[in-house]
Amino acid sequence: MQSSVLKEKLAKYARDAWIIISISLLLFLLLNVGAHYYLDQYKYYRFPDDGASLFVSSHSRQGMAILKGVFNSDDEALLEAYTRTPGIRPHTVLHFTEGASIPYYTLGIEGIRYISGWSDETVRDLLFQKEQHVFVFGGSTTFGHGVPDDDTVVAYLNRSDRDNVYLNFGIQAYDSIREIDKLLYLLRKGLRPKQVIFIDGLNEVTTFARSPYELHDTPRAQGLVVDRGEVPLIYGYPTIQNMLHALAYSFPLTHVIKKWIEGQRGLDHYHERKSANIHGMEDWQELMLYHTKWPNIHINRADDLAEDVVQYYKEAIAFVSILGKAFGFAPHFIYQPIGLLESNQAFLTEKFPESEYLAIYTAVDARIRDEIKSGSLLMLDCSRSISDYGVENAYVDATHYSPEGNSVLAKCIIDKTKKEIPSQR
Repeated sequence: MQSSVLKEKLAKYARDAWIIISISLLLFLLLNVGAHYYLDQYKYYRFPDDGASLFVSSHSRQGMAILKGVFNSDDEALLEAYTRTPGIRPHTVLHFTEGASIPYYTLGIEGIRYISGWSDETVRDLLFQKEQHVFVFGGSTTFGHGVPDDDTVVAYLNRSDRDNVYLNFGIQAYDSIREIDKLLYLLRKGLRPKQVIFIDGLNEVTTFARSPYELHDTPRAQGLVVDRGEVPLIYGYPTIQNMLHALAYSFPLTHVIKKWIEGQRGLDHYHERKSANIHGMEDWQELMLYHTKWPNIHINRADDLAEDVVQYYKEAIAFVSILGKAFGFAPHFIYQPIGLLESNQAFLTEKFPESEYLAIYTAVDARIRDEIKSGSLLMLDCSRSISDYGVENAYVDATHYSPEGNSVLAKCIIDKTKKEIPSQR
């Protein structure tokens, strides 16, 4: 009798427990479904405006119509192929590097983007001919995002200056920090260029705006963590505890709770840069918050951001100039055209003039150009080369140059570097 009663009680407890567990799991599932749609609605961890109302996508109908005028072609399949790029991938030593070759984008040894007629053997020979070659570093604008191999700025440098061979070391998302790292990497391998050209200005703004770290500790989040390194960086070695943390992080509800906490503390306290030597990469979520919310964080600190960019440039230029004397190359630092500041930019919508993006870039641009004009910042100003020439159809999207844009930028670079060289000897 007692045994029968005990079994009935245990069965009841088991049913009650199963009901509670089932209801809890169902509630947890529903909360996560709701959290997913909430995050999607508010574009969590995306750019504040998601770019949709500020920029015309080159993949949209309007963007494709613009590209047809830029390339004087109605071949949409070809134009669509131009917009596909190799992307970036991890590197064993460098922050990251360029992806592999795809149609219209030919990548070869040392990550160099080739022009027609080049092979690995050709480039390998060039790399060890100091008297002839010029290394050109930059981000995606130098690499040539959106244009075929023979229409990059470096391709036009080669057409315009037959006395030198220019090698395109541009890598998508690179900034001056990563470019100098790549230069040091090449010098350690025994390569000795005749000249080195850095084409910069666009990415340094977002690099320093998207980071809570001191200037020389600043990562470039695109290659470091975005879309690939999140779980290993946060949770480290795959212990049971770390994997449970990773599991918790995978639920949308976790992000809603974190978003609520961030909303409570606001963005205003993010202003003091910290040392990576002290703090390391301890807070991936904070880095991603900077990466996506940088306009909100810096809209009232644009002058401070401009000071950071200028200070970094001065220190970087001084360092590379010393390297140039030690390794026998002439360095040149080009301040590039910023597509976001062009008044006739077809890929910017009517809402862009009121955006935080424009306010921040305008403040930084004005400071950089004033410093160059005064002689305190040793960069060559090509930032108005496209607008000064009155070039139409100079861009393939909001920031990247078209063949025509690359052509006039190359002319400015050659004109200014040839004038600068005698003063450096």
